[in-house]
Formats: sequence, structure tokens, C-alpha cells
Amino acid sequence: MVEIALYALVFGLIIISLLSIARAYSGPTVLDRVVAMNMITTNVVLTILIFAYLDNSFYYVDVAFVFVLGAFIGTLCILKLLREGHIL
Repeated sequence: MVEIALYALVFGLIIISLLSIARAYSGPTVLDRVVAMNMITTNVVLTILIFAYLDNSFYYVDVAFVFVLGAFIGTLCILKLLREGHIL
């Protein structure tokens, strides 16, 4: 029963990610696109963690952590580029 609920949750996350991709494509400002990217990465991480739970292999948790750190650093770089005009 829990597995069915988790698969339904993953399906919902995929739908939300597709809507976020549409928002990133048609967002009027750059900040809308950055927020949409963060939503997509959050949904991907949640999907990885759900599948790690369902598969009973918690090695994927490390992959999710690395993905979160990369997305966070990428977001900081994009915001610094927007604010100052250069990254370094």
C-alpha cells in the first residue's frame, strides 16, 4: 500500500516538474527561471530518495546529496552572475 502511494507521489512530482519546465521556458524574468530550476532539482532529489527507499538501497542517498550540493552551488553562481555581472 505504501509503495502505491509512493509511486503516485512520483507521478505527481513528474507532473509538477513538467509544469516547472513550462514555467522556466515562458518565465518573463530570470528569477522565475531560477525558481523553476530549483523546483525541478528539488523534485528530482525527492524522486531519487523515493526510489532509494523503494529499492532498499540507500546508496542513492549520497547521489541525492551531491545533486543538491551541485544545484545549490549552481544557483549561487547564477545569482552572483546576475548581481555582479561575473562569477569570479
